[in-house]
Amino acid sequence: MIKKHLIYLLILISSVSFGQEKSLLAKDVTISLGAGKNKFFEKREFAVAVPIELPSTIIVGLNDQFEFGVEYAPILFNDRSSSDFQGLDSTRNHFGGNLQSFNAILQYSLNNNYRFNGYLQATGGYSMLHKKRWIVGDLNEVIGEGHNWSIGCGARYQLGNMYDDVFPWFFDFSLVYTRYNLEITDFLIENIQQPKVNSTWDPLNFGAVDVVLRIGYRFRKK
Repeated sequence: MIKKHLIYLLILISSVSFGQEKSLLAKDVTISLGAGKNKFFEKREFAVAVPIELPSTIIVGLNDQFEFGVEYAPILFNDRSSSDFQGLDSTRNHFGGNLQSFNAILQYSLNNNYRFNGYLQATGGYSMLHKKRWIVGDLNEVIGEGHNWSIGCGARYQLGNMYDDVFPWFFDFSLVYTRYNLEITDFLIENIQQPKVNSTWDPLNFGAVDVVLRIGYRFRKK
């Protein structure tokens, strides 16, 4: 009888350790909130902007390798105009606005153990631009929309303790290249639409590198 109970105990322990071997399992649901910095390339329109990204995601595990989900990723344009405009203290020179994206996400796990998950990522979706810039006191607004796609990589680390208990909380770090292709739908100066011969109406097609740190929570059925 003791030998039989010992066998059952060993089976239970082995099954628990096996369950801990996977950071991602099918039907796992993860939610996360993040903050990051963006570097835009190719377009001088953003030369005095300091983009700050605040993404939120919901992702579901399809199996122990693939995840699929959705992301809302607003980018807020902070300002560094004071370092670019000199001797104009009596007038306003400021950069503001936002670039919002609504994306689908597909992630593939490169490795998947009970505490660490490295992955490749591909996303794509719809973007809306509302760029505001005050130049010598005049408000210039550029409004547009289009699509984006991105590829990148990342790492997810599950929190735990010294006894190898794994908590549902995790940290996530990603490095992503994103391509934006936007059509301009409106160009206003002081609420007056400008003629379409102005080069500001030209499409905005540019790339960006995004570095994002997230904190998230994993829901797993037991």
